[in-house]
Amino acid sequence: MIKLNNKGMTAIEVLVTFVLIAIVVVGLYDGIVALKEKETISSAQLSIDTYKNLITKDLQDDFIKKGLVSAKISSLTGGDKGYLVNFVFKDNSRKTLKVIQQFGCTATDLEEAQDICLNRGIGINDSDKFSINYGPDGNLVEYPLPDLGHEVIPGLGGGADHTVYSLKINEVNISSKDRVFSLHITLSHPDLGSDYSINIVTPLNYP
Repeated sequence: MIKLNNKGMTAIEVLVTFVLIAIVVVGLYDGIVALKEKETISSAQLSIDTYKNLITKDLQDDFIKKGLVSAKISSLTGGDKGYLVNFVFKDNSRKTLKVIQQFGCTATDLEEAQDICLNRGIGINDSDKFSINYGPDGNLVEYPLPDLGHEVIPGLGGGADHTVYSLKINEVNISSKDRVFSLHITLSHPDLGSDYSINIVTPLNYP
């Protein structure tokens, strides 16, 4: 007859058990972190999709229902950088689109600021400022970009702290050539892996 070991667990058995538990715990932790990161990315993507769909719908509703006669494109004045488009519709109503695209300075010292900020026409203590505004003249509705992460950078040269955001209006292309109005706005985020675009094309003064 085989006799059972009644002396309890040996040191090796305790060590092996501890190692196995540690492996299981680490595996569970990595899985939870990966799931959390996936959830964060999905939430950010949903925010961007909702944002661009809302703006696209508001513009397209007017273009389709009212009919776009003309679109006058110009640069913003008065301090903000970006673009201004004045629309005239077939019912003689007018609306304005304002796209603010102002990059802040990401430099953390004065030497770096010369290369990546001043040489690009960005003040060393400028903050990011991105938004799309649309509506009747004098009553524009502002659509600020969703805040999907930001960094406050200490002021350089005795200036004030400034903020740069992860989600940016990276590219803006607006045209009214050949009796066709086209709007292309690219939104980019360093952690999402791909750009998101607002694309609208409509004929001008279509019969």
